[in-house]
Amino acid sequence: MGFLEAYKSFWKNYVNFSGRASRSAYWYATLWNVVIVIVLYVLAFMFGLSLVMEKVMAGYGIVGLGSAVFILFVLWLFMLAILLPTISLTVRRLHDSGKSGFFAFLNFIPFVGGIIILVFMCLESDGPNQYGDGDSEFDI
Repeated sequence: MGFLEAYKSFWKNYVNFSGRASRSAYWYATLWNVVIVIVLYVLAFMFGLSLVMEKVMAGYGIVGLGSAVFILFVLWLFMLAILLPTISLTVRRLHDSGKSGFFAFLNFIPFVGGIIILVFMCLESDGPNQYGDGDSEFDI
């Protein structure tokens, strides 16, 4: 699955917890989300730095407080919007490696849980299993 198709599939299967997701679909969607979050953080930092410079330079800054707060609000909305599809993509990726979606709860174990999930996300596809054949056009 290609880079753009994986991200379209990420949004199209917003709450689809059944089926499978390939490694490329998981990692491309994750890369898209990380890039978007980094861009929003950089923008928020730049606008926040401009606000600090405005205070230091006695009112000669580029933007005011509203811009930094708006960018942080957009960032918060984006992170809230990707929460559910990220969980569903993780469950489908676990299905692809032959594991139950309940393994996603390992994320709640501090430190170790995230590492275990990272390893599971890197595992190869299991081939045909109880969650599907892996070759279907509906598998993501």
